[in-house]
Amino acid sequence: YFHIEQLAIKFFGCLLKCSTEFEIFKLIHKPNVLLNHDSETVSKNTTSTIIDEKYHYELVPDISEDERFFHTEFSDQPLPLSDAIVLINIATFVKEHKWYEMLNHLDISSKGEHFILYQYTENNLYPTIISSALIQTTSNKHEWLFFDGFFQNTKWKPNLESDGLLSLTKATSMTPLTRSQFIDKTSDEIENDLFYSILDKTKVCEAIRLTISGSKSKANYHLYLAQKGLAMTLKESGRDAVFTIIEKPAMVLFYKAMNL
Repeated sequence: YFHIEQLAIKFFGCLLKCSTEFEIFKLIHKPNVLLNHDSETVSKNTTSTIIDEKYHYELVPDISEDERFFHTEFSDQPLPLSDAIVLINIATFVKEHKWYEMLNHLDISSKGEHFILYQYTENNLYPTIISSALIQTTSNKHEWLFFDGFFQNTKWKPNLESDGLLSLTKATSMTPLTRSQFIDKTSDEIENDLFYSILDKTKVCEAIRLTISGSKSKANYHLYLAQKGLAMTLKESGRDAVFTIIEKPAMVLFYKAMNL
């Protein structure tokens, strides 16, 4: 192990970068299952919705059971949907943003309900994944990152505008909310109060690990399509309230610009 560590530091700079590249290598160099794959029967999905030109979006109940193949910008060959999403998560969150903590939880991105946005392009038999996001139901709320202590900070000031609370109350079946009931409470107390105020928990979910890939020149456009598609498909699936963690300022501005 000491010898491996020395080699990792020599060629990659540290063990974490080496582990990241190794996980990418394992995904890309899996045995070629495309040899026995009938593209005509599983590459199309009639349940998808066209959002703009050749961009499609949909909710996949469990990506581990989906047999379709997709291109990504991080591999020369198409991969099964589950592997493609894991690869994009590693390449964007871990390799680009250095969120190495995710290396221990990659399996979360290989299964379960996911939103996907993809594009059909000329001369490509398989569509290209543009965006994905993990959707978690309240049945596994104990696993939600939204309520994890890592994403809490006593210095954060909650946004308790009356219009926001009113629109949240109208959007879903909730006990009436007033600004006064949240005075002097911490952000995690407020978030838990909001969650338990929702009467029908089947109308609530968590959406995390939203990835955006593709050409840099279209990054903002893809971000816009992904947020729009995600909001529309969650609403269509009966989700009235979505808990999420937003890291990009542009995404916050997008939601602020939307009407009630």
